[in-house]
Amino acid sequence: MTESEIAAELYRQTAFSSSILGGFALTFLSILMTLVDSSAKVFLTAIGALTVAVVLLLVATLGATYILIGVQQLQLTYAFEAWPTSLYRTKWIAELSFMFGIIALMTGIGLSGYSKSRMLGHITLFPAILGTVLLVVIFSTA
Repeated sequence: MTESEIAAELYRQTAFSSSILGGFALTFLSILMTLVDSSAKVFLTAIGALTVAVVLLLVATLGATYILIGVQQLQLTYAFEAWPTSLYRTKWIAELSFMFGIIALMTGIGLSGYSKSRMLGHITLFPAILGTVLLVVIFSTA
């Protein structure tokens, strides 16, 4: 594989992962909104976090797809100084949207259990916190 093909594959996988996670977040949001009848602040925060996740993951999907097209057409590599300014800006927007979209998804998952009971809230919150911490470590060291 050439360097350009490797760069293209990274953004292909990012677009794919974002679309899968965005679809999951939208499904989870839809189910949570229809099954739970509550106006508790924590429930509304979970709905808000999942809505943010859906939007950010959609932006990441479309941004990564746009980058993929640019990388393939221009035969770009990881030499970012050779990238057009608009494509480099899109790269940052897509990557940050992906990271914060995942964090918002984890927040929605963590808070969703509180819509039913305090015990269920604890059960959903602690794994979500652990997953978020691990993902932040992965994103910050990669």
